[in-house]
Amino acid sequence: MRKTPLLAAFVLLASSVARAETVEVSSTTLLTVGQQPRYRGGAKPDLDTVSPAYEILSVTARDIQYAFASDVKFVVSGWGAKDLAKRRWDAGTESGTFSADLTTGYVEGRLFRRYVTVRLGRQLVATGVARMLQLDGGQVIVLVPLGGADLVLNTWAGSPTSQRFQTRSGEKSWNPAGGTFAYGGRLGVTVPWNGLAGRGLELGASANLVQDGSDPVRREVGADFRLQPAVVRNLTLAGFGTWSLYDQRLGEASLAATWTARPKLHLTADWRFVEPGLLLARNSILSVFSASTWNELGGGFRYDLSKNVDAGVDYHLRLEPGETSGTHTGHDAVAHLAWSRGSSTAGAEVSYLAGLVNGYTGARVFARRELGKVGALGSTFVAADVLGQAFQKKVNGESGAVTGTLSAGLDLPHGFSAVVSGRAGMTPFLEQTFDVMAKLAYNQTYRSTEVR
Repeated sequence: MRKTPLLAAFVLLASSVARAETVEVSSTTLLTVGQQPRYRGGAKPDLDTVSPAYEILSVTARDIQYAFASDVKFVVSGWGAKDLAKRRWDAGTESGTFSADLTTGYVEGRLFRRYVTVRLGRQLVATGVARMLQLDGGQVIVLVPLGGADLVLNTWAGSPTSQRFQTRSGEKSWNPAGGTFAYGGRLGVTVPWNGLAGRGLELGASANLVQDGSDPVRREVGADFRLQPAVVRNLTLAGFGTWSLYDQRLGEASLAATWTARPKLHLTADWRFVEPGLLLARNSILSVFSASTWNELGGGFRYDLSKNVDAGVDYHLRLEPGETSGTHTGHDAVAHLAWSRGSSTAGAEVSYLAGLVNGYTGARVFARRELGKVGALGSTFVAADVLGQAFQKKVNGESGAVTGTLSAGLDLPHGFSAVVSGRAGMTPFLEQTFDVMAKLAYNQTYRSTEVR
């Protein structure tokens, strides 16, 4: 019974593919072999070799026309996994070696001359304070033209999804909005200005409420804005904030600005305040491990040194409560240099973090090269990436960590591609670790025009 939504979604999609002008199909077969620690007592954890095989499938049938609706589309995406060796600790199942889930499965159409959009089924709501709420239910978007502005009302309601078709209870679900019923909406107004695309002002106010039976899980309202002024070219300002009605506290707030001051000079500035515990469901056990609050503010720049080389620096000041009292001041900085020419790219990064508990100085180098076609096959590539970190304080007696990755890929006929990747390293949690991944991907679009 728990797999009924998945079966129903595929049946619904199959019945509509024949009427669709465009069908997009993507499939990824993934096999990984690696190590996971298991603590069974003693000074050190044991290492078990795990080898899960995944199948990820997505099918979209769109451009379907009905007498009562236009631009109808059916979307289904999901995955399944089989543990070929030891069962992964994060398999999400209480027993057995098979796990699966439905990511999305919905039908969407536009009504009343495209002023109303309706979506029914399993979906992600990425509007306003809903953030990325995944639910089984419905969403309605109403567009009201107001001459020089557009009014948009977005409403949603349904049951928050659970992992692997398990319980929806917030106490056991991995969904950060775990519960049995969620509803909310966003009212926004957009005022476009003449000039470049995207120039104008957008304002929005939203609310999202989640219940776990009779227990409130989330009670949030929020506001957001985006401004691209007409008087300053290439400047964009954006802001977002949430308020917890249940806790009567600010949960999150952010401001960001991006500006291309010169054709080669790109500037950013941002500030963010977060109370991590309010990002979780009220009945989540993880809330007791979250920090109380933290602020982060800073900015950066990227400069195009030449057609093929660019460099940049990003720095943020981190303010968070001290271990006993007061405020701890930390730092987070990254500098990069990147080069690209023809079929080759390469770069290097240097990073620095000084946090409350620990910090590190890190370095990364990476490169990728397209090798062209191999016989009758498609183009190939090779890539390498090495990351190292030196900790300010030792972790499990270790003062650093290093990880390296090698990858190679090949385009195959008929929309297929293959990638093999291997990673190895030494970390404070595993003296030596490795994993190998082999991936076979398929992406294809089918189009047909019905002759009347």
